[in-house]
Amino acid sequence: MKNTFVFPFLSIMLIMIFSCKEPVRKKTDFPNDLKNTHWIVDAGGLISPDGGKNYNLSPRVDTALIFNFHAIDFPDEEKFRSYDSWQCGNDCFTEVYGRYYFTEINRIEMEVDSIRKSGECEAPVKIFKPAEKMSFLLKKEGKQLQLIRK
Repeated sequence: MKNTFVFPFLSIMLIMIFSCKEPVRKKTDFPNDLKNTHWIVDAGGLISPDGGKNYNLSPRVDTALIFNFHAIDFPDEEKFRSYDSWQCGNDCFTEVYGRYYFTEINRIEMEVDSIRKSGECEAPVKIFKPAEKMSFLLKKEGKQLQLIRK
């Protein structure tokens, strides 16, 4: 009698444990030209879930002579950071943190994990559980890159 109760109970517990686990994203074999790159957003603003539809990017070489800008960095093969920088007088800064991966050779999925505001507009970090998803088509023209929201 004991075994007839233990087995169904144990089975239900295992199902509950494994169904609560976050799904693991399958690695893709698409080339990642974004890894270790830094970009100035020429048009479109901060790359965020409620941001623009199109973003025009130029490689960031040196920001010493640029006082006001939006930017995005891809420090490794899966993380990104979008942020802004302002000259004196506008002391409200926003940073968007998340992960990215390629779904096709020219399509990228970005998942926003958190948004941080500092300076005069400081607020508690906004954490997204589950992550906010954004999908983009990538278009390259010379050294320029365009992200088009899908």
